[in-house]
Parts: sequence; structure tokens; C-alpha cells
Amino acid sequence: MGSKIKGTTTTPNNNANGSMPLQADRDKRRREGNVGKEFQTIDFGTFEMSQLKKYARVHKVKVKPRTNKRDLVDAVSSHFANQPVKEVDTISCFLYTAHHRESVVRLPLEK
Repeated sequence: MGSKIKGTTTTPNNNANGSMPLQADRDKRRREGNVGKEFQTIDFGTFEMSQLKKYARVHKVKVKPRTNKRDLVDAVSSHFANQPVKEVDTISCFLYTAHHRESVVRLPLEK
């Protein structure tokens, strides 16, 4: 009697040698799952002094009356970073705006 040679079978979850999906496939799935979860930062140092003062006034950030730009940037960026995001309100406002953007009354431009 001869010896039997075992054949390899491939399935969608296994490659030819029977191992699990490659590391590249796992990394790709991880990257796709994290879409939109990156944080973008704002460089308040590029803002003008008047814009920083207005932000501090509107949001009631406590700063000295005659503070320099560097201290104002630090105070504003710290305040901005500590603001909680209300995801439900943000998403519902976005969806409402996207749905109703065409129903805004628009006046014709005069030539």
C-alpha cells in the first residue's frame, strides 16, 4: 500500500499553508476601522490678536487685560482642547443641514 499525500485546501479565511490571514490584512482592517478618528489640531499661533481676544471674550476665558499673544494662545488652546463634543447634537445638526441645504431661499444675483 502506498502512502497518502495530504493535499492543502484553501478557504477564504486561510491561505495556502493553512495559516490565518496575513498581518497586512489585519493592519488594513484596523486602519479602515479607525477612519475619521484622527484628531486634527488647530495652530492658534497663526491667528491674529483680535481673533484670539474675541474668542476669549465670547467664551469667557479668563486672561489678563493686557496679556501678550503667547499667553493668550496658551489660554485659548487650553480652553478649546477641554471643550466636550456632543456627538449626537453634532451629527443631527450636520444631517439636518445636509438634508435642507437646497431649501434655503436664495436671491438671484444682480448683474
